[in-house]
Amino acid sequence: MRIVVVALLAIMLTLTGCAGAGSAADADTPVQVVEIDAANMRFTSDVIEVPVGTRLVIELTNTDELQMHDLVLANGVAGTHLAPGESETIDVGVITEDIDGWCSISNHRAMGMTLTVIAVDPASD
Repeated sequence: MRIVVVALLAIMLTLTGCAGAGSAADADTPVQVVEIDAANMRFTSDVIEVPVGTRLVIELTNTDELQMHDLVLANGVAGTHLAPGESETIDVGVITEDIDGWCSISNHRAMGMTLTVIAVDPASD
């Protein structure tokens, strides 16, 4: 019984140590916030350059007068449908590679409502 208790205590201490280390790393991760407008079947800007290892946060605003829009990214992150004038914050996560994005509203992607997140080498800044 004593061995089981010691083993469980060791596992708990290991997990606690790992969680603490992960939290410290997250706090040190640089963040890039980008404002994007959705209107007229376009995202403005439609190309976002982000240094590898940086967390990307998109402030998306639907500035279209009539159409609903959203933003879906190839990494599985997705916003909600925004009525004209609505905004939301989308945490894309830490950028490690290029990511495509698009509006998922019927036919908007086919009409060119896309964007690209380009992962750039942080040393090239």
